[in-house]
Amino acid sequence: MLAGLSTWIAKKWPWVILFWVLAVVLVVTAAPRWDDITYDGDLAYMPTSMSSVRGEALLEKAFPNGRSKSEMAVVLSRDTPLAPEDLAVADRLAARFVNLQAVSIWRRQLGTDAASQIDEDQANQLQKLWDTALELDGEYAAAFHNRAILMERLGRTEDAANDRLLASDYDSKLSQSPQQLSPTMADPMPIIDVWHRHTEVFGGKLRSRDQQATLIVVRLSQEFMATDNIRVLDYVESILSDIRQDANFPAGLQVALTGSATVGGDMLRSSAESIKNTELYTVILVVSILVLVYRSPVLVAVPLVTIGVSLVIAMGVVAAMTQVHLLPGFDWWNFKVFTTTRIFVVVILFGAGTDFCLFLIARFREELNHGHDRIESVALALHGVGEALIASALTTIVGLSMMFFADFGKFRNSGPAIGLCLAITLLACLTLAPALLSGLGRAVFWPWGRQALTDRSADATGLWHNMAERIVRFPGMVLMLCIGAMLPFALLGWNVDVTYDFLSELSSDRTSKIGAEQMRRHYPIGETGPLIVLAQTAGHPIDSDEGKKSLWELTEKLQAHERVTAVRSLVNPAGDGKGFSLRAMALMSHHAIRSLYLGEGDHLDGDVVRLEVILADDPFSIEATRALSDIDHLLIEETKRPDSFWSNAEFVYSGTTAAIRDLRTVTSADNIRIQVLVVLAVLAILLIILRRPIICLYLILSVLFSYYVTMGLTELFFKQLYGATFAGLDWKVPLFLFVILVAVGQDYNIYLTTRVFEEQAKHGLFGGLKRAIVRTGGIITSCGVIMAGTFVSMTSGSLRGIVELGFALSLGVILDTFVVRPILVPAFLALLFRYSASPWKLQDRIAPGKYLATPGILKT
Repeated sequence: MLAGLSTWIAKKWPWVILFWVLAVVLVVTAAPRWDDITYDGDLAYMPTSMSSVRGEALLEKAFPNGRSKSEMAVVLSRDTPLAPEDLAVADRLAARFVNLQAVSIWRRQLGTDAASQIDEDQANQLQKLWDTALELDGEYAAAFHNRAILMERLGRTEDAANDRLLASDYDSKLSQSPQQLSPTMADPMPIIDVWHRHTEVFGGKLRSRDQQATLIVVRLSQEFMATDNIRVLDYVESILSDIRQDANFPAGLQVALTGSATVGGDMLRSSAESIKNTELYTVILVVSILVLVYRSPVLVAVPLVTIGVSLVIAMGVVAAMTQVHLLPGFDWWNFKVFTTTRIFVVVILFGAGTDFCLFLIARFREELNHGHDRIESVALALHGVGEALIASALTTIVGLSMMFFADFGKFRNSGPAIGLCLAITLLACLTLAPALLSGLGRAVFWPWGRQALTDRSADATGLWHNMAERIVRFPGMVLMLCIGAMLPFALLGWNVDVTYDFLSELSSDRTSKIGAEQMRRHYPIGETGPLIVLAQTAGHPIDSDEGKKSLWELTEKLQAHERVTAVRSLVNPAGDGKGFSLRAMALMSHHAIRSLYLGEGDHLDGDVVRLEVILADDPFSIEATRALSDIDHLLIEETKRPDSFWSNAEFVYSGTTAAIRDLRTVTSADNIRIQVLVVLAVLAILLIILRRPIICLYLILSVLFSYYVTMGLTELFFKQLYGATFAGLDWKVPLFLFVILVAVGQDYNIYLTTRVFEEQAKHGLFGGLKRAIVRTGGIITSCGVIMAGTFVSMTSGSLRGIVELGFALSLGVILDTFVVRPILVPAFLALLFRYSASPWKLQDRIAPGKYLATPGILKT
């Protein structure tokens, strides 16, 4: 079938090109933009059964108006106690955030319609916020201006006139837009509250014990890795920049920004930069390699056009698939793609696509040299490489598709999406690239003619011949030396440390990293992301005397943990641990305290109470998750006591630490499941193609060995590079490295082994093995270098995780190309052939033409 299809493509090349042109036009015009449908974040894609996910759902239900999912914390500090002028700067900053909160509430509730009705509660809330902003900064023009707009809406013209006059005195530009809130913004900010040093109850806790720092906490309604946090972070940074540039800014005062939302925003910005850098350097590297190999600009354009077209279509198809749930009857469809997925799509498509085209063009040149015309040469080349390319690509596509069985949503969606994109690239390389060669004919070699493709492997033939001779002559020694040299690294890679510390991924010049360092000097780092404990009682009212007393006892038990610095709750909202006092009783009746710590609404199944646990450790750290496990054990034991108020209560968790613990649990299980499935799937593909169980098992083992060696070397490298700051490899590295390396590594093994069987049918066991090593050496090495080079482009990013993965993938492909494929596999085959008397009677079983030729070398 492939022979007829190859001939049709070669002869009907204008129709093939037209098909791809129309496909590009259709995708560009109809498919949604990639940036419009991609998602970010990690913690939002865990199974609903996880405690942190259930905690978020309970927060949504019980605290609909006071629910903070993340925070941005402004740290104002100096090396001596803060002076009054320093605190005045803190107040001015707080005034701007409070004003921003009020403007966002207005935009969210009333929109931009000047005629929209405002009710009494809304008016009171907004007026209170702008009054607070002006108490913090009595010269803040924007607050006067905005309050004037509110007064006019309420019919209080005299108050409005006074505010407008003051606003104009402090900033005359505001009079040019009398009905426009300041600052103007396209969308409201997700601010639900602002805590500053004057905030009731909590304000006193924002000043550090050494009196050298104070905090302003901006509490947000969205998860710390929400894409919108980039916008919020940019805006907050602009506010801080304006304050620093003020002529009256105190010398020596440091203003920094941190908090979980700041970390998320920084990660998203770093991810976007990594995508741009990776795409740019991938294209530069691939173009450079193609120019060196082909020397003809037209010939270079063939793979570039093919890959470019397939990339546009593949990403468009994937983007369109995310919208299937909008179709009638497809509500169950839940396919998503993520911004970081683009990195893998670009790198793998350029690497694999270049390899595919390299094999095709090399075979096209051979057929021309045999005297065939351009149509015949294209047809014969495509027939010669087609099935081998399909077989090799299939291992990668199937391997990536096994990620579908992950519980973690980003894994489950990303793997199949990348596999689909690779399948489209393979289709383009098998149709569009041959069609372009048919259409261009000998013009592809301009300006050098066919000398542009002079075989440069001739000089290397001696090298490959000598290597083949030594491997066949001393297979056991070669195998043992290689394994012995690599074994220590494989043992090291068997159990590497991984980290889920998102903050450690960022470079030291990032806003959140600088802010975190400032905060560590003066506060428990846990203040940047409190652990939220939610208790849902089984019919026991929290607001009773018994409930309050039991809550205080529970608060004390949590406070007693060595890694807990404070516990804030309904009975101890300040977290000062001073006892169940009259002051605590008075605070419990405060509306703000009750709305924050006691769930409201008749729809709740029992009472829900919220506790905020401040840990002594970074919320992202392994120490914090261990502390959470201790707390979880304590609370579970409490629910098992029949005499306890908390008997049969349910405890769930929210916040950064809880989500990180669940992420670790989910992805650790996914790693094991997916690794097993990938191995089984790739082994099945090998058995179908090669039909040699022992050889197939060894090919799998060789790549697994290469994987562990790569992991060990990668950990050693980055441990030396990062020094004391190294907490482990990024948690995404092991899985993506395993899936890609095990799948891609088999490509070259398939090329080699099919060539070995082909040559053995003509030249005997060892003669065929040597010829296969010599004939495949140059072309497979070139492809391996190209693939490794595309992965190197990932190291141009600024996120540690992407850099580590790019390094590991490049190293793994290099090991596969220069050790596994040319040494470990041939040495094993030589041993197998030597110590097996006529193994499987290969001479009888393998007839010429039974196995497809290795692209560019073998013939059918």
